[in-house]
Amino acid sequence: MDNAQTEENVKYLRQYADEHIRQEITVQANRAYGELPSQRLDVVYPAQHAQAKLPVVFLVHGGGWVAGHKEAMQPYARLIADRGLAVVNVEYTLVPKAAYPQQVQELNQAVRYVLQNAARWPIDTGRVFLSGDSAGANIVSSNVAAVNSPEMAGQLALSPALAAPQIKGLVLHSGVYDVKVLYHAADKAGAIMSWGTHSVLAQYSGERQPSDATLDRMSAYPWLNTHFPPVYISASEADTLTKTQTLPLIERLKQLNVPVTAQIYPLSYREAINHDFNFNMRFDGSREVFDQSMKFLAQHAR
Repeated sequence: MDNAQTEENVKYLRQYADEHIRQEITVQANRAYGELPSQRLDVVYPAQHAQAKLPVVFLVHGGGWVAGHKEAMQPYARLIADRGLAVVNVEYTLVPKAAYPQQVQELNQAVRYVLQNAARWPIDTGRVFLSGDSAGANIVSSNVAAVNSPEMAGQLALSPALAAPQIKGLVLHSGVYDVKVLYHAADKAGAIMSWGTHSVLAQYSGERQPSDATLDRMSAYPWLNTHFPPVYISASEADTLTKTQTLPLIERLKQLNVPVTAQIYPLSYREAINHDFNFNMRFDGSREVFDQSMKFLAQHAR
């Protein structure tokens, strides 16, 4: 997503949060879960429930793996907390400073830190959700795939902080779930688009010309199984990723009998929504997706 679009989304998201949050929200910002400057997180929860044990959502921002920051997501975290949940808003190290699987390992490290210190916050470690948009959706879905696939976890040198029963669901927006398909689809794009996609994914992979085996390790799709938790997923058909990423993921989850709730807006939809529209709260579709995702969280947190 380009910088102008990001700035617009953040502007309307912050405005919407300021106008609609109905209670005091506690934000404990920039807790260090590791030694690197990027290894920071925010813990966000409704102040009136400081002594409760709330379902917790680990929130991971997007930005094509090369941009973005958790501060842009803080209004969204506050909106979720306003619905009676705790939120952990996670920062991670961007490309090119770090290559895969460091981003997934950092999310796992953040989760472990929160679980080990859960007594400090109103968090129920038995009711965990993960949510991400775009690159963030890639990171959280890969993390959960590794929790449910010992083979994938082994290839990533990942010792999962979570056990599968703790994860009650995922909320995914405009994500990348099969990096191999994305990488090879770029061959058919124009020269500039092809070069840009290949360049970013090569840096993300840590290989100049990533092999198919490497690209598979960077994705949830090849590792999906019947143990995958319930999923809420949103996208717009105006987003070029939807056809090659979101729709195949939905189809595969249904084949595996994994509960999936999907909101895919068609090209004919009356609003001009595209990639990561869900954070631009001036759209009816964005607000609808937020409400649907909150209902999903409430349903699966019981």
